[in-house]
Amino acid sequence: MTEPRPLSYMEEVWREFRRHRLAVVALTVAAVVLLVALYCPLIANNRPLYLRAPIVSEYRDATAIAAEQLQLSTPESAHIAARSLGIMREHLSPPERRELEALLVTESTPSARADALMAKFFDRETVPVMRFPAFRALSRAELAALLLLPFFLLLRIGFKRRSNFALLIVAAVMSLAVAQALRVVYPDVQDTRSYRRLIASEEFARDGFALMAPVAYGENENLIADARTAPTWLVPDAKRRSGNWHWLGTDTNGRDVLARMVYGARVSMLVGVLSVGLYTLIGMVLGSIAGFYGGWTDQAVSRLLEFVICFPVLMVILAVQAFLAPSLWNLILALALLWWTSVARLQRAEFLRLADAEFVHAVRALGGSDLRIMALHLIPNSLAPILVVISFGIAGSIVVESALSFLGFGVPQPMASWGDLLNNGRNDVSGLWWLTIFPGLAIFLTVTCFNLVGEALRDALDPRRTH
Repeated sequence: MTEPRPLSYMEEVWREFRRHRLAVVALTVAAVVLLVALYCPLIANNRPLYLRAPIVSEYRDATAIAAEQLQLSTPESAHIAARSLGIMREHLSPPERRELEALLVTESTPSARADALMAKFFDRETVPVMRFPAFRALSRAELAALLLLPFFLLLRIGFKRRSNFALLIVAAVMSLAVAQALRVVYPDVQDTRSYRRLIASEEFARDGFALMAPVAYGENENLIADARTAPTWLVPDAKRRSGNWHWLGTDTNGRDVLARMVYGARVSMLVGVLSVGLYTLIGMVLGSIAGFYGGWTDQAVSRLLEFVICFPVLMVILAVQAFLAPSLWNLILALALLWWTSVARLQRAEFLRLADAEFVHAVRALGGSDLRIMALHLIPNSLAPILVVISFGIAGSIVVESALSFLGFGVPQPMASWGDLLNNGRNDVSGLWWLTIFPGLAIFLTVTCFNLVGEALRDALDPRRTH
């Protein structure tokens, strides 16, 4: 009978972590929020995920307007013609678009361009609308976010013995490269078509098909007729203002609250993960240098650390946002430059503890450089307390972002944010209670889950735990 394989250190930690049932539930909830943040354009979008719509009338109207305006040759007519040509391009295949561009360049006079346009492009029996409107409107970063998890899972299946962190970096690079290639082949479009009106048309009802997102509203889609609507499932049929169904109601501008909460999860996770990732990197580098070399290097880093600790974080971020205008990236950088001190102190202490360990002297005797000792031996052995700080740091970053957005100094308008939803309903808390309850619950649950994960990690990584 073979003896069971001894557990690795991380397997031991995971076994201890799973003993905290509430923390496992919290980790699951945090993972769901992260998935919502990654795939928010597929969860909430007023553009169809897939569309088959042989709509001829819109195309012909745009072609006729473009031909008419091309003959006028005024700045205003040129603007109208460009907009109509943009609608035409959305209905054309890539070869047809190239033919259209060649026609506009080769024809010398406005009348000749207009006549050629009507002769070659107006008389068409079927005109397919863009088949994937939601995807065509995504930016490179959004496409890369959608591809990140599938690439990581494929790499994880193919390279089981590799580090998850290394596979995540490779997956991120692959996602960015594929997103860039897709945007070169299929450029993103400024799609201003009202798909809600298109889907409601009789022509679409006969021959069209649309697959909508689970929440069929955009991040900033203003439905003025639905403004200040309570959650539809609480309102009797006779009191509904329109046929639109809003699970969590609408805000004062008629924007769907659930859709904005879905996109608000992306903002919270961006601030939490990126700011914590940046200040963890800064803190680990400075703390490692201070703890490993000691002497005047340690003194210089310690004095810098004490200097940064003296800054009031919230007031500094408010000043940055006020002077540089509210920006998501300004907020992330400000948090990273102010909160690295806790990581640096922990890393310095761990390096001071491990610097004289026997395995360090053994590596140095074998000719290992300082960089090799720090990167391959000391940092992996000092990550335990850093993981706890990361979990608590994500929760703290979400709270700071929500507080700043509530005050109007967070993410810029009209970007969705949980704090901004709270701000939208603060003038009428009793009348617009859904703008307080649902975003407040989202902030509370997310922050609580990350704190519970941090507490469980701290217990699982405690060397004094009993087995």
